[in-house]
Amino acid sequence: MMTTLEIPSVLSSSQRRCQVLLMLYLPDAAVTAQSIIAANGVDDAIARQDIAETRDEIQRYHRLDIVTHHDGCYRLEGSALNQRLCLLHWLRRSLRLCPHFVSHQFTPALKTALKQQGIARPLYDDANLRALINFCSRKLQRQFECRDVQFLQLYLQYCLIQHHRGNTPQFSPVQRSWTQSRGEYFTAQEIVRHWKRRVPQGTHGDEQLFLALLFMMLRTPDPALDKHQQDQRLRRAIVRMVARFRAQTGMNFSDEQGLTDQLYVHLAQALDRSLFEIGIDNSLPEEIHRLYPRLLRTTKEALYELEAEFGLRFSDEEMSLVAVIFGAWLMQETDLHEKQVVLLTGEDKACEAHIEQQLRELTLLPLNIRYLTLQSFQKEGAPREAALVITPYPTALPLFSPPLIHAVETLNAQQQEHIRAMLEH
Repeated sequence: MMTTLEIPSVLSSSQRRCQVLLMLYLPDAAVTAQSIIAANGVDDAIARQDIAETRDEIQRYHRLDIVTHHDGCYRLEGSALNQRLCLLHWLRRSLRLCPHFVSHQFTPALKTALKQQGIARPLYDDANLRALINFCSRKLQRQFECRDVQFLQLYLQYCLIQHHRGNTPQFSPVQRSWTQSRGEYFTAQEIVRHWKRRVPQGTHGDEQLFLALLFMMLRTPDPALDKHQQDQRLRRAIVRMVARFRAQTGMNFSDEQGLTDQLYVHLAQALDRSLFEIGIDNSLPEEIHRLYPRLLRTTKEALYELEAEFGLRFSDEEMSLVAVIFGAWLMQETDLHEKQVVLLTGEDKACEAHIEQQLRELTLLPLNIRYLTLQSFQKEGAPREAALVITPYPTALPLFSPPLIHAVETLNAQQQEHIRAMLEH
């Protein structure tokens, strides 16, 4: 039975959600609205809001659900693989945001469950686990920080309990092949051997796969040090992708190595997320599609061969992040951030929106479009930093003004070429 905090802390929403989710992961815990109220020191309305927000987040990122059973208890529902990947993220987050709860609630409950289920003590002894983690650190040639070691101790104990209960993750053929091809797979063998020496029943083969995935997820890609064949394969695919982007756009990057390195760090992690269907923030794609349609379209075309190489399709969210990387590097090559396009506004909002969309389709580069009423322009002129003024409305030029283009709904070819030249050169 889980104890409650003696003196409820004033917790942030993020801290409360972490504690809600950790409670749901405790073995045999009866998690109710009342137990959440007691643990988080909140009223019923806030407790239910926290549950709803936590549910929304794990549905979006991990395809899990929080369901209410007939006894009034909340429980997690979803595959064993998704549940473990979700805890991987949230336990690390909790160690940052609510370490007291992890130390005084989550950890003791895990230890109690390990004892009650009769799991051999050497398997979950903290000193033994630290020694095992240090061994893995040497094999992987990675230095685990203190918080990572604490995370791994707790996480491996949780996996022991799940394995003992027969809750082993299931992998698709593509996920299995990818994980077995990674260097982390062989390090995971060492942990499985350690288990096999002490666990009476046989260890499920997919536990080795999952342990490899665990170390894959903890990895920070390093373009200078990563030498595994899959890392080299990804780097070659990225070099070809950048070359395609350059050929499609006619734009060069003065530091192509720097761009390739940044894309490698991002895509090495994006591959794992995509293959294991881990979601990321979904607020970006709509904005990227609206503001930078040509950049996004060109990025998709450049990424197509890499997707085919690794047998996947990136989500709109992942694709948008790659487009942002390309856009940022293009901006470094220009002085675009110092330019501004002024769109004069009046009564025809549909026409103005159509012109804005055409402007954004003209260039790969992010556009700084500022809206100014026709009356303000006629009275005060354009802002000093404006490089171009465009309007669907007839107007006289003030005494001092940047170039002005009068566009009637659809920009003609000459106008398009003139605007593109001004923005990209």
